[in-house]
Amino acid sequence: MSLDAPLAPHSPASPEALDSEERVSTIPFRVFSTVGMVGDSPAMRHLRAEVLCYARTSAPVLIRGETGSGKELVARALHLASRRANAPFVAVNVATLRRDLLASELFGHERGAFTGAVTRHRGLFEQADHGTLFLDELGELSLSVQTDLLRVLETGEVRSVGGERSRVVDVRVVAATHRHLGTLVAEGRFRADLYYRLHVLPVIVPPLRERKEDLSAIAEQLLARLRPEVGLRCLTPGALAVLRKYDWPGNIRQLFNVLRRATARVDTMELRADAMRDALRVELCDMQPGGRHAPLTNAMIAEALLKSGGRVAGAARVLGVPRSTLRDRLRVYGREASSEDAPSLAESSTALVTEP
Repeated sequence: MSLDAPLAPHSPASPEALDSEERVSTIPFRVFSTVGMVGDSPAMRHLRAEVLCYARTSAPVLIRGETGSGKELVARALHLASRRANAPFVAVNVATLRRDLLASELFGHERGAFTGAVTRHRGLFEQADHGTLFLDELGELSLSVQTDLLRVLETGEVRSVGGERSRVVDVRVVAATHRHLGTLVAEGRFRADLYYRLHVLPVIVPPLRERKEDLSAIAEQLLARLRPEVGLRCLTPGALAVLRKYDWPGNIRQLFNVLRRATARVDTMELRADAMRDALRVELCDMQPGGRHAPLTNAMIAEALLKSGGRVAGAARVLGVPRSTLRDRLRVYGREASSEDAPSLAESSTALVTEP
C-alpha cells in the first residue's frame, strides 16, 4: 500500500463529465479530499490556496518538503485541479532509477541504441504528453541528465537515446525534493540555470509537527485506508493526545506506519493511549554509539542526564542521538523537557520514562 496513493475513495464525478468552467468552480474543492490533503490548519489552508492558484497555469512547480510530508499528494492535486486532469499523470522517483538508465527512462530510447534495447521505448516525457510529469527527489539527478532536462524545458522537445530527431511534447513538469537545491547549486552539484527554470512556482509542504491540529483528520483518513485490512478503527482522545506529543520526523508516512502497527497489535475497534505508546516505542529508537540500533531505555537516559548535569542537549550528545529524539521520548511518556528545566530533570531522571 503506497502512502502516495489517494487517501480516500474517488467519489466525485469524473473530470470528463465537467466542462472547463465547471472544473474551475467545483472540482478543485473535491480534489483535496480525493488525494488526502485534509485538515484545516492555517498552513494547510495556505497550501490549498497555492495549489488552486498554480493549477491555472502550466508553469513548472518546485515542491519542497521533508520526507513523508505528502509532496506527491500536492502534485496530484495540482494535476487534478488543472485543465490537464484528463491527460496522464506520470510520477517517478528519480532516486530509484539506475543512473545509467535515467536518460532512457526520461526521454526514451530507440531500438539498438545500446545493449539490451531490443525495442523502442517511450520515455516518461512522451508518456505524460498533454499531462503532468512529477519528478520526485530531483536533487538526485546527475549533471548530465540535468543538462538534457534543461533542454526539454527550454524547447519543449525530447530526443530519445539513439534517436536522430526530436519530438515535441506538451508536459507540465512538477518537481519535488527534500533537499535545498540552492545549497546544491552553491556546491556545484545542481545546475543554476535548471534551478531557476524550475523555481518558477515554489511550494513548501509544511511538516506534520507544524500542523498538529490536522493530526486527527489525517489519522482518520489513514485509518479509513486500513479499513479493508483491519476493519473499522478509531482513536480515543487519549490516543490522540499521545500522538500530538510526538514531533513526527517521518511526517505522514511515519504516522501511517505507527497506526498500521497499532491496528496489527490490537483487536479492539478503539485504539487507546497505551496502544499508541506501544506502537511508538519502535519509533523512539535511534542509532546508538557504535552503530547499533537499540532503544533508549530508562537507565541509558538517566545515566546520560546525570553525566550531562541534567541538560538535554548534553544528554543527547552522550547518547549519540538528536536532541529531538530525546525530547520526543520524554514527551510521549508525559513529561516536557527543555534545557531550562535541567535541574528537575537531573533530580528525577530515574522516573522520566516508563520502562519499555
